[in-house]
Amino acid sequence: MPSDTRPPKVGHWSEAALRVLRERYLSREGGTVTETPEELCWRVAQAIAAAEGRFGRSAAAVSEVADAFYDMMVEGYFLPNSPTLMNAGKGNELQYSACYVLPVGDSMPEIFDSVKAAAIIHKSGGGTGFAFSRLRPKNDLVASTGGRASGPLSFLRVFNAATEAVVQGGMRRGANMGILRVDHPDVLEFIECKLDGGISNFNLSVAATDTFMTALAEGGEYDLVNPRTGLTAGRLAASDVFGRIVRAAWRTGDPGMIFIDRINRSPANPTPGLGSIEATNPCGEQPLLPFDACFAAGTRITTDRGLETVADLYARQQRGMCAVVATNLNGRGRHIVFRPAQIVKIGIRPVVRVTLTNGQRIRVTPDHQLMTTEGWKAAGRLTRDDRVCIQTQMAGTLREIRPEGELAHRFGWFTGDGWFTRTAGLTFGPGDDFAFQRLIPVWGRFTGTSSKTQVQRTLVRCVSTERSSAVEAFKSFGFHPGRGPEKRVPSTMFTAPKEEQIRYLGGLFCADGSKPRGIPQVSLSSASRDLLGDVQLLLLNLGIRSDIKFYPHRPTGRAWGLLRISGESYHRYLDLIGFPLSPAKEKRCKDFVWQRIMHDKLSLPVASVIPDGEDEVYDVSEGVTRSLIAEGMIVHNCNLGSINVARCTRLTDSDHRDIDWPELERVVRLAVRFLDDVIEVNPYPLPQIDAMVKANRRIGLGIMGWADLLFMLGIPYDSEAALTLAERLMAFVKETAHDQSARLAEERGPFPNWIRSIYRDGRPLRNATVTTIAPTGTISMIAGCSSGIEPVFALAFEHRVKGPDEERVLTFVSETFERLAKAGGFYSEALMTEIARRGSLHGIPGIPDTARAVFKTAHEIDYVWHVRHQAAFQTHTDNGVSKTINLPREASEDDVANAYLLAWELGCLGITVFRDGCKGSQVLNVGVRGGAPETSEVPDRAVKPRPHSLTGKTYRMETPIGTAFITVNETPGGDPFEVFVQVGKAGSDTMAVAEALGRLVSLVLRLPSPLSATRRLEEVVNQLSRIGGGQPTGFGAAKILSLPDALARTLAEHTGQSREEVARAGSGERRQVGDLCRECGQATFIYEEGCKKCLSCGFNEC
Repeated sequence: MPSDTRPPKVGHWSEAALRVLRERYLSREGGTVTETPEELCWRVAQAIAAAEGRFGRSAAAVSEVADAFYDMMVEGYFLPNSPTLMNAGKGNELQYSACYVLPVGDSMPEIFDSVKAAAIIHKSGGGTGFAFSRLRPKNDLVASTGGRASGPLSFLRVFNAATEAVVQGGMRRGANMGILRVDHPDVLEFIECKLDGGISNFNLSVAATDTFMTALAEGGEYDLVNPRTGLTAGRLAASDVFGRIVRAAWRTGDPGMIFIDRINRSPANPTPGLGSIEATNPCGEQPLLPFDACFAAGTRITTDRGLETVADLYARQQRGMCAVVATNLNGRGRHIVFRPAQIVKIGIRPVVRVTLTNGQRIRVTPDHQLMTTEGWKAAGRLTRDDRVCIQTQMAGTLREIRPEGELAHRFGWFTGDGWFTRTAGLTFGPGDDFAFQRLIPVWGRFTGTSSKTQVQRTLVRCVSTERSSAVEAFKSFGFHPGRGPEKRVPSTMFTAPKEEQIRYLGGLFCADGSKPRGIPQVSLSSASRDLLGDVQLLLLNLGIRSDIKFYPHRPTGRAWGLLRISGESYHRYLDLIGFPLSPAKEKRCKDFVWQRIMHDKLSLPVASVIPDGEDEVYDVSEGVTRSLIAEGMIVHNCNLGSINVARCTRLTDSDHRDIDWPELERVVRLAVRFLDDVIEVNPYPLPQIDAMVKANRRIGLGIMGWADLLFMLGIPYDSEAALTLAERLMAFVKETAHDQSARLAEERGPFPNWIRSIYRDGRPLRNATVTTIAPTGTISMIAGCSSGIEPVFALAFEHRVKGPDEERVLTFVSETFERLAKAGGFYSEALMTEIARRGSLHGIPGIPDTARAVFKTAHEIDYVWHVRHQAAFQTHTDNGVSKTINLPREASEDDVANAYLLAWELGCLGITVFRDGCKGSQVLNVGVRGGAPETSEVPDRAVKPRPHSLTGKTYRMETPIGTAFITVNETPGGDPFEVFVQVGKAGSDTMAVAEALGRLVSLVLRLPSPLSATRRLEEVVNQLSRIGGGQPTGFGAAKILSLPDALARTLAEHTGQSREEVARAGSGERRQVGDLCRECGQATFIYEEGCKKCLSCGFNEC
């Protein structure tokens, strides 16, 4: 453990940083802060450095690392994400990671399991991303109830409500990202779901596929796919869908777009064999794999007990017993070893059936990994060009039980030449005298009968029993009544000792097997496909390969199967099994001598991969090779921090600022070590997350202070020089971070899934991903620098502190700007006051042109430069880049569309836009209030009385409950003043509801408000539009969902400007671009880095 003595260095904390630390990070007892910022840094440094001891480092070395971690944080060079600062070293069992992706399966238990998991994650301080694309569409069939599905949007609202109820570690509400694929049948409803309000705890993005983007470029259509069936459910014009995305984003800021296929081709998914990325974290920069995949319940796994179904393994594990599985990947590939495994029940999933050319089959989820000759590959992506590696050696049981041999022989004969319906019996042909003499006494002892034999005209002998005790005895051994095509190997045989399995197979092959003359081959015929598959699996577990083919049976027309054993396996079969109950067949084998032995191949081609319905699936995790043997095939079973680059500068000989590259390298290497150590000591909230995180060891090292660095270097944000430097800087960070990860791999070993990653042919890495540009929110406020790679949002803002007697106003000006203004010789108190009024240099005389070009704020920079900055950093970032594309209030829908298309063209993984004003009415003054009073008038406090007479228009509208007549009356000045709605007969419930709607809308128009009447009417439209009812009327664009929807359509038609925003209030010197913070009440709640946060108190929703 590190020393308890804190290093002597102290930090230089701004007043804003101290306020955020006190309110959100420093430890408390009884509401009183009991920790200093330095003690926080030391607490975190000690907790994370303790991981070093797990790799054999001495106590002195651990203390040295803790000191280095402390210095790096207290000097403002690097800070980890908020959960690490809040929880590390406290012993509260709350996690240190910020973001996870949870699977949302297509069943009620899975959906609410995800709700529960999200609540646990939020409670412990994390955020969550959800892919809702697996959920069946609205009105799809629910087979279990015969009803209709409610669709992904109904459950999105459930998740939203659950999040509302959970506060993270007493600090903040959980944040979510909700994603739906663009080819989901409910995508249009998803795109427009925020227009009606109500989903406040989610950022939303549409997962755009390459197919969609191609159709958009070509002006074509694309298929919608039902995720339950995999079948096409319709077609949409890509341009129409894109237009709806743009319009919704213009209005609300959501949805963004993520380019899902590009993400899965990029280093953001370094282990594509483990599955596809489906969702990102709440701010969109961290694509993550969900913790799922795997085997259908009936899949048989090779274990130390034999061949057990994965469902039985899970049940045994639930009873406290250990599961031990076989693996064929120990480095040499031809020796089977047994290792402990963990089984996790995942839930209902679509599965595919993979069939090899020899007839072997396995049912797994499409993303499940099978070992091929070219490495691990997802089952759903296998083609006929792939060869799957199969079991190469005998995997015998470890038990030494030796049962009576003739009983196993008799079970084999009973499976082949017996029957089991309401009665049970054996048959023997004319040449089966030896078997008859050996098995009849065993039959009598087992059934408790006299074994009376019946002889048919064909000289076939039969022996049978109807005794219920005998029938039940067969059932107890795993036999099930059925006709010939329904025969199976009894379930007990799969876990029997190998000697018993050998005798069983000997009896079965003596009954129904044959040895063709002149060729080295043994065959077994049956009408049951499942029986031959079972036998093939038993043989393979003994190291014997076989092939299964089916042929039409001419007399009956039914398919008849033939299992054949040849090559090297033919000789192994004769050595192990032979024909113990058939001397004639045994002699035929011995008389035939085949000198040339054809060796068995270690892999087999894929014959087909087809969807095979849905099933309960399980994940089996074996911790050493991450592999096991299932159905005879070999199969498979984020931590953030940011560097303050503005701290890594130096003065050159010419007295100019430049990046201190050696210092930046030192900090990058130390930060990578820090983040890898976090993985070791992090108390993950769910075991599935713990397993996935440690299998891939993803970290996300990013940067902050980019705008400050550009200020210091005198480079305008909107310049080619800034883009060039961005690429150079991030390339250096990535190269150094990857090199450090490789060094850690040499010291500690690579991440377990490295052999299945895109890096497997290169230098081993400790971490599957290393770099990310994540939101820095409050940690950049603590470090005293600008957020992430964003331009500064404002050069000044105010914070009002209410005291017992008066209100104190604190003015905050960018420290970097103030320092450089003094150095540039244009600083004055009057200038600072004026900048405080305006928030930016725009329109202020006397500012040098060079300063005016450099010190621009986010809303002064054209959106094209925002997108280009994101693309420049993305070029050298493993994961995504968190960046808000800021647009002015007057930006058009075309501007939003162009931003989205530019992001696609430049190679971004996703994009989020924020148009000033799109998140609702905003009151932040970027620039503080000066001595002049507000230009907007204070509204009257009384409800406006109705004038004696008004004029207006009456509209006729067909609704699901009848014809509605809607009247909108206006004041002489043309402002809407009141609304009347009439439908149905007077005195009816329908008329009462209609009258109530009209009265409420009229009240909204007459209440005092700073918003114009037209603007208020637009907000009413937003709330009422697309409210669904039981029986919509009309089709297409004319479709009316309900009476409220009809009223919204009418009011929108009346205003003629339902998509326009109300003009900005106040003078041109003051811009309204923020909102009130619900925590501190200050008008400093902004949207930046894809996240809402308060500049005053540090509260955020990410």
